[in-house]
Amino acid sequence: MAAGAALGAVFGEVFAVFHDSVKEVGSKALMFKPILKSLESQLGILAPLVEDIRQLSEQLELRKVETETLIEHMKKGEKLVRKCSKIRWWNYCFKVYYSTKLQELDNEILKFCQVVLPVYGTRNSLMALSSMNRMLQKVDSVVESLETPRVSCAVPGLRDLTVGLKIPIMELKTLLLKEEVQLLLVTAPGGCGKTTLVQKLCQDDQIKGIYKENILFVNVSKTPNVKVIVKNLFDYKRFRPEFLIQSDEDAIEQLPQLLNHIGPDPILLILDDVWLGSESLPEKFKFNIPKYKILVTSRTAFPRFEFTYNLKLLNDVDANDLFCHSASLQDGSSYIPAEEDIKKVPCQSD
Repeated sequence: MAAGAALGAVFGEVFAVFHDSVKEVGSKALMFKPILKSLESQLGILAPLVEDIRQLSEQLELRKVETETLIEHMKKGEKLVRKCSKIRWWNYCFKVYYSTKLQELDNEILKFCQVVLPVYGTRNSLMALSSMNRMLQKVDSVVESLETPRVSCAVPGLRDLTVGLKIPIMELKTLLLKEEVQLLLVTAPGGCGKTTLVQKLCQDDQIKGIYKENILFVNVSKTPNVKVIVKNLFDYKRFRPEFLIQSDEDAIEQLPQLLNHIGPDPILLILDDVWLGSESLPEKFKFNIPKYKILVTSRTAFPRFEFTYNLKLLNDVDANDLFCHSASLQDGSSYIPAEEDIKKVPCQSD
């Protein structure tokens, strides 16, 4: 900005010297009077514009190359005009030579008035519109953030008691950590503990050591909104997207920006409770980013998933322990139901 202001000041000073020399010599060198009058007229039109440029050079951000070129033309022009004042009336050869040079100078000034200045005006208008657009986007983003409650993408806390998950956690962890696995589906009927299994997995010391703060948990549900999901991920990691997310396409386009930002540590994105009909959703979140994996839970075993972990039902002992614990928490009694009733509860809830 300071350089632009200095350039504008030089521009104004050189123009003033050139303008004064044209007026002074034009009143004395009669043989060059027509062309010098034309020059004076052009410069008179330019004078108020040059003053505006000088005063507003910092805001206008004049292009250095074009402005410096015009300054050089004016400096040469001032020297040329001074030389014209020394040419005698009878020196026809010099008269022709300098008349041609003055005409070229006049054409350069005319070109600047007709071409360069309008371009400056158009460019500055576009810059102003662009700046206003960026400002409006920031305002929209702030308004939207105030209107839309933030949803945490942290892994939810576990209940007091979980049973029968020790072996499934070991099996699931082994499968997840395989290098070739980027997208892994955990599937089982509703209420069998898929979400609980994943929550427990995220508490594993090895998993926490690998993924650190980059475990992202998203509840997808029956009607997923890609735009909202991605916005929540950006908010959770306190990172601003490059441009305003206005559609699902915008969201998917900008998600790699966030993933690359929170890397290069490994990243685990958990998409919990993906319903039938939304099986293409996890693939939209799949990108060729090193050490980035997606873990999906669903009641449906989608055939399109190459890697799937099928969570088995609880055995009778674990089911009995879980049922009794849940029942005592609900009514505060020590009543133990009949064994045939317990067997009707196949597993723990998600």
